[in-house]
This record gives sequence, C-alpha cells and structure tokens, in this order.
Amino acid sequence: MAGELTRRTEWLRTALDAIAGTTAEPSPVLRAPDHGDAWSLAVASYVAAMRLEHDYAARFSREAAAALPASPDRGDPVVVLTLAALGIAAAGTGVAGRWDDIAPGLTASGDPVRDALPLLDGLDDSDCSRFAHYALAEAALALGRVGIAGRVPGVGSFERELAGHPFDTVIATLRARIAAFGGRMTEAQGHLAGLSPTGIERLDLLADATRSFVDGNTAHPAEVRALAARLARADTRGPDRIDSGCALLCGYGLLGVGDIVRSAELIAGHGWERAVIIDRAIVHELLVHAAIRAGDLPAAEAWLAAALEHFAGDPIADSTLDRARSRLLLAMGDAETAIEAAERSIHRAREEGRTVEEAEGEILVARARIAAGRRGEALRDLGRIVETVEPEGFRAVRLSAGRELRGTGRRLPPPRGRGRDALSARELQVLGLLVEGRETAEIATALHISPHTARVHVSRVLTAFGVASRVALVCRLATEEGDPAAAAASSGVLTSRQHAVVGEVARGFGNTDVAEHLGIAVRTVEKHLTEAMRRLGVTTRVALIARTAGLVGRAE
Repeated sequence: MAGELTRRTEWLRTALDAIAGTTAEPSPVLRAPDHGDAWSLAVASYVAAMRLEHDYAARFSREAAAALPASPDRGDPVVVLTLAALGIAAAGTGVAGRWDDIAPGLTASGDPVRDALPLLDGLDDSDCSRFAHYALAEAALALGRVGIAGRVPGVGSFERELAGHPFDTVIATLRARIAAFGGRMTEAQGHLAGLSPTGIERLDLLADATRSFVDGNTAHPAEVRALAARLARADTRGPDRIDSGCALLCGYGLLGVGDIVRSAELIAGHGWERAVIIDRAIVHELLVHAAIRAGDLPAAEAWLAAALEHFAGDPIADSTLDRARSRLLLAMGDAETAIEAAERSIHRAREEGRTVEEAEGEILVARARIAAGRRGEALRDLGRIVETVEPEGFRAVRLSAGRELRGTGRRLPPPRGRGRDALSARELQVLGLLVEGRETAEIATALHISPHTARVHVSRVLTAFGVASRVALVCRLATEEGDPAAAAASSGVLTSRQHAVVGEVARGFGNTDVAEHLGIAVRTVEKHLTEAMRRLGVTTRVALIARTAGLVGRAE
C-alpha cells in the first residue's frame, strides 16, 4: 500500500508541476496514462481539463470510471478523484438536461459531484486525499454549483510529500473563489491574505486576478483597474485554464465596479472561447450587455442567439441565459417580460448558491421595475438584497443599486451601524444639528429644506448609527467620541449628584433605572436633570448629554 501511495503521489507531482508551470512541458505520460489504472486516468483527465482540452478530459474521466474496481474501497481517494474528474469534464463539455445526466451509468445517481460528497469522511489525510478534496470542490464550482463547492471540507494546502508545492496557490484561490461567488467577500479576503508570491508569474497573476475579482465586489475600483492594466501587459502562455482564468476573474472584477466596456475589451483579448461552460455563458451575457450599452441591439441579439445555440437547456448556464434575455427584453422596451426572465435567473442562481449572480439578477429586476414605473418595489427589493449581502463584505451591490436609483428620487438606507462613514455631507450637517438638540423644524429652517426632507435625513442618520432615537444617538456618540476635557469642564458647573444623574442618562438609562441605580426617587432624578439643563443653558435631554460629553461643535 505504501508503494502504491508513493506511485500515485509522484504521478500527481508530475501533473502539478506541469500545471503550475515549474516544468516547460507536461510529461508525455500524462498524454498516455495507464489505461487500466483509474488514478492515472483521473489525474490525466484533470490535466486535460486544466489545459481546456475538454474532449480528452471527458474521455479519460470515463475510462477512469470504467477502471474502478467493482467494489471500490470507500476510503480510497481514487474514487473521489474519478467522480471529480467526471464533474470537471462536464463543466467543459456541458450538461444536457439535469445534473444526473452528467454520468448516467457511471455513478450511483449519474451526478458524480453529489455522489462524491458522502465519501469524503472516509478519506485519510494523505496529499492524494487532499488533492481529491480540492478536485471535487473545483468540479462543483466549475459547474456553477457554488453551494456544493462550499460544502466540501478539507480543501487545504498539502502537508506531506507535496508540502510547499506552488500548486498550493491554486488551492488557496479556489477557496477564495468559492467564498466570493457565494457572496462572502470578507471570507474570500481572508483566504487571500496569507498568500505569498511564488516567483512563478502565472500563479502570482492568478492570485492577483482573484484579488481583483474580490476587490471589484468590495468596491475598490482603483485596485481592480490597476490589475487590469497589468494583465493587459502580462506575457501569458495560454490559453489554459489558469491563463484564461486570470482574464476572466479580472473582467469580473471590472464588472463589479460597473466598468462593462473595459471588462468586455479585456476578456475579448483572451481565449475565453475554450473556457468552461459557465464562463463562456457569462462572457456571452457580458457581450450582450456591452452591445446594449453601445446602442447596438442587432449585435446584442446575435450574441444572445449564439449563447442560446450553445447553452440552451444546460443547468450550468440557465441562470446566466435568463439574465441575458432579460437585458435584451428590457432594451427592446418589454419591461414586464424582462422582469419575469430576471426573476427566473434569481431563483436558479439562489438554488445553486451563486450569490453574485443572484445579486446581479436583483439589480436587473430593479432596473426593469423602474422602467415599468414600479419604483417602490424596486427600492424595497434593492434594500433587501443590500441588507442581506453587505454584512459579508459584498459592498459593490450597494453601489450598483445606487446607480439604478439615480434619478428616481429614491435612495437606499445607509449601511446600518456604519456611523459617520455612511453619511453624506448634508447628513453630517444634520448630525451636527441633532447633537445640538435641534428639533426637526429647526433643522429644516437652518438648512433651508422642507420638514419632510429634514425627517428623511434624521431617519438616515439614526439608521447609519444603528439607533432608534436621538437620545440613543447622543448616548452612543458620548461613549465612542466623548471629550473627557469638555466633560470635566461641564461637570464643574454641576453638582456631584447632577453630574452622576447625567452620566447615567448618557449611558442610555431611563429615569426609573437611574433612580434605582442611585437610590433616589424618580422625581428627584427629573429635578436634577431639569436643573442641569438650566445650568448648562440647554432645553433637551439630547443637548444635555451632548454638552456634558463635549460633543457640541464636533459632530460634523
């Protein structure tokens, strides 16, 4: 058994050296695997898929399945790797109908990715097993089944004979891509944070391209555009999946910051025509979008027709095709049918955990609803998707939603709990007046706006700080931003008991709680507050807390 493991590990090392680029050419043995050995066939299938040679990948994966023993050991990584190879091959050739049409007769259900999941618990911790985990997650993601990819445990770096192999960069970027396509941008950033340069240009470029995709969806346009410029100058030796993947990921980053034209120009210069189905479908949608932006509806129709010819009926592409249909329908003035197509896209994307695509579908539905005069519905749904994904670091959705609402007279609520950073210049002015204890009518007069507009600004300020009332607002500011020197100066005007009462109020306690904490009557608390306001020249509890905390004049 030890000799078999060594043989498999060395075969795998040869393959990974070729993929990573540490050897000039793949070993000839990868072109002529042992046709009676499932491991060598499954590895050869994976290499072919990485080289975008999808027919070879499909052939070798089927041969690997046929070479498995009649009753394979459930703890043998060759079984999982073979099932993963069938999935990766299908990602390149397409799926005709349903997921269980991928490998009918070759796996228990015909769906190799789902059939492989229960086998993972039985694998050991060898590097061959680790590669099998990785390959299964890669297969699920390549098929657009992001939710399943996220359920594959143990997708980690090599720790034994292959420890330190540069292919670890590919594994790390896979973890980041799974998180990012699932909308978990903060998690994706964490996976990329520990990556060090390998000195191999294509792998370092892959890491940066993955960062570009994540940066685009966390609203960092400068970083995305800088990487796009670097990629345009890079001497890639593709097209293989790493080279084309760099262009695609960077293009998706540009999509995240709304740069449709530049994204289309970047991707058009690389070999996307041989990419896996999901990427080819997304590129067709991008080209439909870019043609519409250019006002060229015949070109948009041609791109959609080409996409339907190649991918209609394929579950890998169905969500993407519905979005492309929706874009063209909307451009042709059929907003209601565009809404139906976009909603189908959202449903299908959600089923597979494709949160980035789900969010894009929501943006598209909102655009169509605005065109149909249904602005209130658009604002409601945009607010819901933003509130759902923003806590995971997926901030680009807010920017996209803001672009859609521009000109409608509607605005999204600011990010809850983000404080000053979420406020506009006008809202910061309102914050300053609130801290002074101004009422809504006084704010309206001071800023020369209507009382209705003043109320809207006040509610947005409260939302930004995650509080329900003005008192709660100044209590939070007193805790986080209070000026001890100013507080000391104010305390000199008050008696020690008055200062204690105000301090309790500033911590957010009501009169009854203050009375209980200090062992005095509620009426006495009220008297102390009234006298403290008189001494400090203020008329509201809000202004009293702000003055004693040194907030007045510092809010803007």
